[in-house]
Amino acid sequence: MLENSVKDLSGKAFRRIIRDYTNTRLKAIANGTLVTALLQSSSAVSLMVLAFVGAGIMSMENAIGVILGSNIGTTLTAWIVATLGFKIKIETFALPFIGTGAAGLILFKPGTRFYHINRLLIGFGFLFLGLDYMKTSVESFSQNFNPGQFQNLALWMCLLIGTVITALMQASAATIAITLAALNSQLMTFEMAAAMVIGANIGTTATVLLGAIGGSPPKKRVAGSHLAFNLVTGITAFAALPVMVMIVKIFIDVTVNGPVGLALFHTIFNITGVVIFLPIVKVMTNFLVKLFPERKTQLCVHITDTPAEEIEAAVVALKNEIIHLLQECQLYTLRSLHIDKTLVFEEPLPFEKGKKFQGYSTGF
Repeated sequence: MLENSVKDLSGKAFRRIIRDYTNTRLKAIANGTLVTALLQSSSAVSLMVLAFVGAGIMSMENAIGVILGSNIGTTLTAWIVATLGFKIKIETFALPFIGTGAAGLILFKPGTRFYHINRLLIGFGFLFLGLDYMKTSVESFSQNFNPGQFQNLALWMCLLIGTVITALMQASAATIAITLAALNSQLMTFEMAAAMVIGANIGTTATVLLGAIGGSPPKKRVAGSHLAFNLVTGITAFAALPVMVMIVKIFIDVTVNGPVGLALFHTIFNITGVVIFLPIVKVMTNFLVKLFPERKTQLCVHITDTPAEEIEAAVVALKNEIIHLLQECQLYTLRSLHIDKTLVFEEPLPFEKGKKFQGYSTGF
């Protein structure tokens, strides 16, 4: 509800930013970060990018820049939950948000700006109420729970759990919120929580991969770049987990303030991924273009190679093209009705002689 209400309130503005203000690599990263931070969904931004690339509005390089930025922008969720969710009494404003928003939905006509603002209030209310329920229930559960049972759980298992949960729920923010609640109640160590967050980053690629299935080659390239970035970043962060945890511990005491430390870790490893990929965006673009090439079907027979400057030749070619189109329409009708074409056409059609123009009648 939160995501949809923000999109309804500022959907056109977000699309305009992504379409018009991403003409350089750094601008694409910056605006991808901004839009994702506001929209609170890297998947939604990635799906917008898929649509723009598929329509030919955005270049592949700039699309990859937006994807890189969206991974930084999505870390804002962890910061909000870590700083607000565990520092103040959430229920003091969660229920008033829901109550005010619900009253607004009754008072205002659907589709209006005030209607969407009230949906936004309800979305925030449920977000914090859900977090409060999660926090209190995990705290109650932890009183009768022996954390030692999971102390020996391998880090790669935590990585896998985070990936699978996010892929199933289609929301990395939800996985991160669960992980933060578990870490706050000391159900898992900081290293285990960090591995879960890395898994959440990898699992979020499932949404974009599903969106690209059966899509055009440009859409597949964007999905491929998203998968490559998250996968390589995740593997790098997991391999350098002890080093990154040590860096976080320099700034924050994770034994006292684990959730904030985890939010910092989430931000650090996403920025590291952007730094790794920024110099090789062009190389990756070229590779993806070769991997998913455009297969253009030649639909015209006569005007394809006729220069428009040669007016007389162009007019004749256009006339022949129209005749060819009429013949194709006739052939389509005959095939649809299962009628033998020789009953209508006494001799082979010009474009069928010697099978010179193979492929024009296929697909009917």
